[in-house]
Amino acid sequence: MISKAKRSNKCIVAESLAALLATLLLGFVLAHLEAFETLYSFSRNHESWELDEIILMVLLSPIFLLWLAVRRWAEAQYEAKIREERESQLAYQATHDPLTGLANRISLEDRLSQAVARCNRNNSRIAVLMIDLDDFKKVNDYLGHDAGDRLLREIAQKIASGIRAEDTIARFGGDELVAVLNCDKGQSACLLSVERIIKACNFTTVIDGLKIETSASIGVTFYPEQDQESLAPEQLIRQADQALYRAKLAGKNRYELFDGESARTIKSLFAQREEFKAALANQELQLYYQAQVNTKTGQVIGAEALLRWLHPNLGIRSPVSFLQAIEDHPLIIDLGEWVINQALAQLERWQQQGVHLKVSVNISAFHIQQDNFAERLDHLSKQYPTVKPGCLELEITETGVLDDFAQVAKVMAQCQGLGFSFALDDFGTGYASLSYLQSLPAELIKIDRSFVRDVLDDPKDLRMIKGIISLAKVFSLPVIAEGVESKAQQDKLLSLGCELAQGYFYAKALPEREFLEWLSKRQRGVASNQALPSMPCSSAGDLAT
Repeated sequence: MISKAKRSNKCIVAESLAALLATLLLGFVLAHLEAFETLYSFSRNHESWELDEIILMVLLSPIFLLWLAVRRWAEAQYEAKIREERESQLAYQATHDPLTGLANRISLEDRLSQAVARCNRNNSRIAVLMIDLDDFKKVNDYLGHDAGDRLLREIAQKIASGIRAEDTIARFGGDELVAVLNCDKGQSACLLSVERIIKACNFTTVIDGLKIETSASIGVTFYPEQDQESLAPEQLIRQADQALYRAKLAGKNRYELFDGESARTIKSLFAQREEFKAALANQELQLYYQAQVNTKTGQVIGAEALLRWLHPNLGIRSPVSFLQAIEDHPLIIDLGEWVINQALAQLERWQQQGVHLKVSVNISAFHIQQDNFAERLDHLSKQYPTVKPGCLELEITETGVLDDFAQVAKVMAQCQGLGFSFALDDFGTGYASLSYLQSLPAELIKIDRSFVRDVLDDPKDLRMIKGIISLAKVFSLPVIAEGVESKAQQDKLLSLGCELAQGYFYAKALPEREFLEWLSKRQRGVASNQALPSMPCSSAGDLAT
């Protein structure tokens, strides 16, 4: 009997557990099917309930509460996960560059500050590198910014994969990267890392079907140096940037170390640029004009516009004293446009006074290599509708177009299509004169003054001038000699076939008013019974008779 009772009790427990499990399972199924919400809505819409409905709700209410709690907990966990992922993503975006995935400028400043503090605390040493891709602007100009972005990402990945985990590589801006390297193993070991970065940047890649050869220049500064005061992160970056500037000047694809003497030189260079920028804004610049003469007829055929800086303290300064500081800086573009604008305004005033001469202006290589040069020139010219484009001649130096020969030839052709003409200045001073003459669409050759100066005494200069004149005849181009200072030089050049000249023998460079006075006297003093007629803006070839 006892055993039967025990078996009966076991059956009751089993059946109760089975019923409970079945009830729970039914409750969860009904919960999944949103049965409770349906019942609740039903009760709200009916004033009286049936007894079975009340019993069902009473029986299942604990399960409903359990289901509701589980669902709310699951939703809270999911929302917390989403919030955590979003915060992590925002934190990453705040400290990383979206294009390259490298640390950004904010993160760089923080890490560099920590590195400087660590150096000050435990006498460790770091190197700060400013890395700039050579000629990266040409990739953007020729292939577009998408191609430039792809190239920058590829280079960033190569550099990042080659440095240690404790080092930092960040995108500083544009195509400039900054690296902070741990130098605990010594300066020599650190410089080996710099050389590896340069090698990583030297490769050939294909973008949009074109092969692109890449390289980089790097400026390096170490911290701390012996007896060096504590420096802020921005000062270290500035030092690395100054060293980078030296690397660019030294020929690119290399690294240079920061040193105090070079820093003072660069600081002086920056100061000169700021001073010249102020001079341009304060209208301290002025154009002087030097006559260009047909020595066979005595006629003045044009004038070269030469820049002068009327310095408030130093007096009149010639371009040789300040142009070098801005020749590869965007300021040279501002200056070039100012000169063009002033020359066009001068031509307009002269035409109103009955003076019809061609004016030539010097254009820097950096300026003419800009993609929008022809467009900007056309815009400036249209501000003076009475001045024909042919009255303005643009002079470019032979040595100045070496960086991007094809681009210069392209821009020259665009400008000639607008009606402007070109002269090739300082001809013979470069090492590829024949190639340039064959490819560049110049319409006049200017013999450099260095050959003219000793033409009477130096057989080499004489042969050089003869060769230039003969070469010009082959290409049917007129030549003009610069720096003629005596009648003997003029006569010698004329006997060689060079009829056009300019120099102190005729007149030095003069401001506008003095130039017009000189021009008037010369016209009256020409050994002829009739005054020379004013000439339209003809080509130099038409006047070299």
